[in-house]
Amino acid sequence: MPAMNSLDLPLDQKTMRPLGLWDAWRISTLGFGLATLVVFGSWAFLGQWFYGTLGELGAYLAWMLLYLGIGGETMKGLLPEWSRWQFHQVFSLAFMAYALAWMVAWFALRNFGGEMLGAFLGSIAMGWVLCLRLRQMREWLRVSVILFVSNGSGYFLGSWLHQQWDMPWGALGWGAAYGLMFGGGIGPAIWFARPGSSAP
Repeated sequence: MPAMNSLDLPLDQKTMRPLGLWDAWRISTLGFGLATLVVFGSWAFLGQWFYGTLGELGAYLAWMLLYLGIGGETMKGLLPEWSRWQFHQVFSLAFMAYALAWMVAWFALRNFGGEMLGAFLGSIAMGWVLCLRLRQMREWLRVSVILFVSNGSGYFLGSWLHQQWDMPWGALGWGAAYGLMFGGGIGPAIWFARPGSSAP
């Protein structure tokens, strides 16, 4: 049996129900929302351990790995015609590009500007990797805008909630806003960038 290229589709894909934009939004909102609640929950209840044991950079990298594992597993339905490994590969590369760009901006500035720059550069990087891996570079601008708007709105709404509420509720509120809103953008972004997209 010939080997399948990592971006080729299986022969029986035509028998599967097409994934709609609403389906993509639902899958990513719930999946990424769950991953974010786990990550922010670990910060809320175990943050001192993470920072004390791993340091600030190590804690961020550990949380990134949680996102890759949980997010990749819960959102694999965004590319239902692909194998689990294929989706994990695409999502992991894209989210790592986002996370690393955000961390560089944050560590460089450590203020609101760093957070905003991180959201902008991270969204561009994630959109570029998604469109490159899914072979839809013509959708890069649209995908990046979707990611930036959903990411930025969720992050800064969550940051505001965090300032209003004491821990751990502030951290959980931040996680809920960020996870649901950024998650609500990741699914549509992948939907527009996926092979065979019916996007206009």
